[in-house]
Amino acid sequence: MDLYSKRKTVAENSPTAYRFDLPEAFKSQVLYIWANSIGFINSDQRGSLAYNISLDSPRLDQIYSLYERLNQLLCEEHGLIGLPGDGPCRALSDWFFRADTNTALDIIEVSMQMIPVAQDNYNFMTWVNPELKAQDAWAKLNQRFQEHAIGYRLEQGRIIRIDSEFLYAEAIEPALRLMYAQGYEGAFQEFMLAQKHYRQGPDHYDDCLTNCLKALESTLKTICDRRKWGYKAGDTVSKLLELVFSKELIPNYLQTHFGALRATLEAGVPTIRNREGGHGSGEKPNEVPEYLAAYQLNLTASAIVFLIRAYENVGKRKP
Repeated sequence: MDLYSKRKTVAENSPTAYRFDLPEAFKSQVLYIWANSIGFINSDQRGSLAYNISLDSPRLDQIYSLYERLNQLLCEEHGLIGLPGDGPCRALSDWFFRADTNTALDIIEVSMQMIPVAQDNYNFMTWVNPELKAQDAWAKLNQRFQEHAIGYRLEQGRIIRIDSEFLYAEAIEPALRLMYAQGYEGAFQEFMLAQKHYRQGPDHYDDCLTNCLKALESTLKTICDRRKWGYKAGDTVSKLLELVFSKELIPNYLQTHFGALRATLEAGVPTIRNREGGHGSGEKPNEVPEYLAAYQLNLTASAIVFLIRAYENVGKRKP
């Protein structure tokens, strides 16, 4: 029987696109961003994040002053008198690793806002001379968010949840849950791979587009297999869409009423993939922008949800 408890178990155990906690490995990588953009001094001057400098050097003074200001701002906003620890850098990092997610995100946001301020200061840049510029530090943070599938992003110096920007709750998560629960294994694996390539960053966005198309194609083939609608092994998405429309996966009255529906499906995922990621790029590599890869994920997710729901309703229609 299709009991609520069974559905709830499937929903709770099925994968989602993003996580919203901050794993320790990610937090460690944030410390490296600090070290390379504003400096970081371990209290005992040892370890990979420590600089080999004397305790009375101008460089240490600049870094300590910056972290003291950073700690002061954060403590004031969180109602704290001060932070325990041996030195302002160590005190902030210790708090960061102990903090809950919301507090840790506050620390990240304020620290990222501080980077361009510090790098605009002549004395700071003269003595510290960080190797990672402010914009590169922000880009590196977003790359780390992607790599860990963390559902946050830094935009214009502010942390936002990705679901508010990329329709996570409305499109991607329902698609994942449907594919997982309904046994669309090929499509599920390909869509998860598309997600992985998206998280890996710019060099993999073309692979994201390719796997989005594969996921849509696998969804259509699974539907055709289950309805015993014959197709050729090499049929493209356009051919498969032509088949399912001819078999009235979408009823005729809806095809007539929504005349652009088929054109939208055919011209969406396949067209973007073929133009941006599907062919040899010649002398100059194709550069797929991040916003296009994100749009492709959402477009694919919406199309998959629509097709699976249409398949579920084929047997429920009145003759």
